[in-house]
Amino acid sequence: MQAEIRIEGEDACSLAAELVELTGESLQWAVVTALRERFERERARRDWQDRIMAITREIARGLPASSANDHAAYVGRALAG
Repeated sequence: MQAEIRIEGEDACSLAAELVELTGESLQWAVVTALRERFERERARRDWQDRIMAITREIARGLPASSANDHAAYVGRALAG
């Protein structure tokens, strides 16, 4: 079974060609590496957000009920933005 990805669009093709020229890698390796690096950055960002929310929940447990709800809502909005 062979999977296939088509790269369409001038910008995407241009960036891919420039990356291949810059790195000397094959197109496939350059695309896989770029996707892996982006995936790792996104995973790290998600992990960071999860850690911040866990800290926020821990802090909220020590606050009076109305303060905890206000604080958690504020942090949730800040992380979503």
